[in-house]
Amino acid sequence: MTSKYFFSLESIKPQKKNALGALTYVTANEMPGLVNMSFAHLSLYDRGSVEPLWHPNANKIGYCTKGNILVTMRTPSEVVTFTVKKGELFFIPQGYVHHIENIGETESVVNFALNHALPETMFLSTAVHSISENVFTGTFNTSQHFIDGLNKAKNHDLIKTLPKLKKRPENISSPYKFDIEESDKVILTQGGYLQIGTKPNLPMLEGLGILGFGLNPKGIVEPHWHTNAGELVYIVKGETRITVLSPNGHVEILDVKGGEGAFAPASHFHNIENIGSGDVEVIAFFSHAEPDYIGIGEVMGACSNDLLASVFNTTPDYFETLKKPQGPLIIVPT
Repeated sequence: MTSKYFFSLESIKPQKKNALGALTYVTANEMPGLVNMSFAHLSLYDRGSVEPLWHPNANKIGYCTKGNILVTMRTPSEVVTFTVKKGELFFIPQGYVHHIENIGETESVVNFALNHALPETMFLSTAVHSISENVFTGTFNTSQHFIDGLNKAKNHDLIKTLPKLKKRPENISSPYKFDIEESDKVILTQGGYLQIGTKPNLPMLEGLGILGFGLNPKGIVEPHWHTNAGELVYIVKGETRITVLSPNGHVEILDVKGGEGAFAPASHFHNIENIGSGDVEVIAFFSHAEPDYIGIGEVMGACSNDLLASVFNTTPDYFETLKKPQGPLIIVPT
């Protein structure tokens, strides 16, 4: 499928990959329709570990869909360490150096969104190797030539290995994480469910948010748009059809399955439907910590029959049987 609003992880070569894991970025280079957002998929095996890094131009939000990880982050005031398990999301502010390691016995998987279409990344090793010997010695009070023993990798291998754990860390809480999978299903219909990972549930969030939702067979997300946020949808499981209407009238109809995603820029009209025989699981990332919502149902509900008749070139009584929602439906019952 060719579309500036679609991506498939199968068709994108990971930027970093070895026996310990893989990291794949989906930016505006891979998905030209992206605006103020990008995506990343991280898998770590055994004791795989991502070198400490930071993003100078982007916040980052992650949703763990498999396994257990340990996150260590250096803020301007303290060191923050916390565990993340399947079903939890976590937030990394712009410029905060962070390190992620697999502490589970099997593969761990995290899906990320960043609030920049072309995120920048800086690495601890690169930063250290940019320091002169004199500056390094003065900073760390080492012997002369100490820095010479810090070897540069021929190829910058972002994913490293750590020693076996003597004891796996228990659950470590943090204001930077939230268990969205165990949170209330604020919408639960015959069509599916919705769970919220936005600023009211995780006050640390800035510039990014998440909705996690599921669709039962034939379940539908009401056609809608977000005035203040683009929406990047990643399908964890199942088969969906996503429709995106652009301001120029062009309609994209995308069949998107597990391991694939799609994007709708802010205020672009879009909807999602389950077209498979099984359940669908979706992570919807937003470029705002409190995304708003306008549904087609409530829009039609706000229009008089006379107005609708003029728009659709028919008679007012044609709409007498039309049920007019007064608020958002979000997930349409089936």
